[in-house]
Amino acid sequence: MRVVIVGDGPAGTELAKRLAENHEVTIVEKENLPHYTKPMMSHYIAGDMAKEQIFPYPLEWYEKKAIKLLLNVEAKGIEPKDRILHTSAGPIEFDVLILATGARPRRISIAGEEYLLTLRTWEDAEKLKERLEKEKDLLIIGGGFIGLELAGNLSKKGYKVKIVEKTNSLLGLDKELTERIKTRLENYGVEFFLSRDIEKIEKDIVVTDKEEIPARLVLCAIGIVPETALARESGLSVNKGILVDRKFRTSAPNIYALGDCAECDGKISGTARAATEQAKVLANVLNGQPGEYDFHFRSSYFKFADLPIAIIGRLEGDGKWLDDNTKAFYRNNEIVGVVVFEDIKSARSWETRLRPSLNEG
Repeated sequence: MRVVIVGDGPAGTELAKRLAENHEVTIVEKENLPHYTKPMMSHYIAGDMAKEQIFPYPLEWYEKKAIKLLLNVEAKGIEPKDRILHTSAGPIEFDVLILATGARPRRISIAGEEYLLTLRTWEDAEKLKERLEKEKDLLIIGGGFIGLELAGNLSKKGYKVKIVEKTNSLLGLDKELTERIKTRLENYGVEFFLSRDIEKIEKDIVVTDKEEIPARLVLCAIGIVPETALARESGLSVNKGILVDRKFRTSAPNIYALGDCAECDGKISGTARAATEQAKVLANVLNGQPGEYDFHFRSSYFKFADLPIAIIGRLEGDGKWLDDNTKAFYRNNEIVGVVVFEDIKSARSWETRLRPSLNEG
């Protein structure tokens, strides 16, 4: 079977790895670099990891796996009925096409937005690292996992970091959980400005509705926008992401989508871990084995400075602390989600326990 994958991120690479033994696999990648581990870029920026550690698969790995990797090649359009993908290097015929096009950083439209940096690509990481080494000071807009991980890694190395967040929540968590994360990072010198609306950005200053914050370097980390243009322009059904079912099937036969670009039941997973897990499920589906992915089940593991945290399952309603490190969330008097601090072994046990029951419900 001729399998063509658009995108060499975590979803595309994991899927190619699992299909290459039994199928003819081609990856079309618009960047000129092989796969790199995006969640580790904050460690590279902070000086904790070498560049070589971010690139786990050299070109020789693709050759050994018999994966045809087309770098610096852009997917231009799809002819679903004829099963042809048009690219900047010419047409490619496929039996199965997988869209793993990922996402781009969400930006804010305000005066001074030209001062904003983003962190999504290797080029972004190199640029941010170079600027940081000169400035030693960073203001991050957004209280999501990208900003918190970067803040944690940088603050441990002595960088001065500020986080400005529109809501009063970090990671969309409740007040108690937000305070736990905030307090730990404050111990490393991170400053938080929650419930702030940014009005404009001037040179060396971010102006909010409450104050002017000195900032020589500003990173916008307020989420992602799924890359859907290829799918939309080719006639596939698209909402915020490319619409798929639990088997990653799009509205067109023999075309699938997964990772940050895919949307199911109104959910977009948005993490590298989820993209990798989705690739494992889709590999089973394409190999004729049973498999479905529950987009509502959250399984996220992070480390902010020295604080490990896991978010498992569905966080519904008010939570109750089971112990000093575990807060549980209930539906019909049954635990359907937990947030676990420190004890990642316990978090993995909770994931094993919760995933089957939630899939049944």
